[in-house]
Amino acid sequence: MFERVLAPIKAELQEAQNILAKTYQIRAGHLGRFTRLIPGSFHDFIRPALVLLSARIFAPLNSQAVALAAVIQFIYLAARIHRNVRECPVPGDPKDGYQFPVLVGDYFYSRFFTCLCDHGVVKYLNPLSRIICEMSKGGILRVQSGDGLQNADLLKQIVFKETAILFGGGCRLAGDLAGASEREQKALDRLGTSFGMAVGLSEYAQETNGYLGEALVALAGLPPGESRDTLEQLIRLFQKQNAGLAVQVG
Repeated sequence: MFERVLAPIKAELQEAQNILAKTYQIRAGHLGRFTRLIPGSFHDFIRPALVLLSARIFAPLNSQAVALAAVIQFIYLAARIHRNVRECPVPGDPKDGYQFPVLVGDYFYSRFFTCLCDHGVVKYLNPLSRIICEMSKGGILRVQSGDGLQNADLLKQIVFKETAILFGGGCRLAGDLAGASEREQKALDRLGTSFGMAVGLSEYAQETNGYLGEALVALAGLPPGESRDTLEQLIRLFQKQNAGLAVQVG
């Protein structure tokens, strides 16, 4: 059903996926040999899709917008792989150990920088680096908290840093790339952050409707058109499918 909603940007989503796919094959072999890439989930497309739709509200999509969509996914993949590394490696499959997943995560972080350079959008290195720092702080806070994730306020703080900030930053930078005003960029940031909070909280089976409502309010402040309509459909579909139960967590 998500595929049907995202039909207007199908070609550009595929282009972003092609950028990612080219990096999976290195001289030592496919990266899937060394870590769990978690293919085929909702998280394969949601971040790139939001970036592309945010940019498309203001201008036709180009190679730089596609590259930015891929960069946001590189950052997500790197962070997710690092997050899945266990504190104590177990004997057996090296995918569950330390070095391979950490090295692959680091490789994805390096690829995001290369992609920015290759497509002439290196100006976003600073804000993206700041986002990565906040994501790392969230990861540290999560590991430190242990069973403290049952504390609702602490959980929201962690989800904001580990998940929502990348959603919001991706949407905001996409708007900047496409010529959005400062006010419109702030609306995109609010939209992405709210939707990111819903996605992140859904992993913990928490209530998400309030954040999805905030995302829709932010959306109303953006120029009307097909891309805004598609974003609304995407949010409402996520809401309808009850996020935490229906969406495969990556």
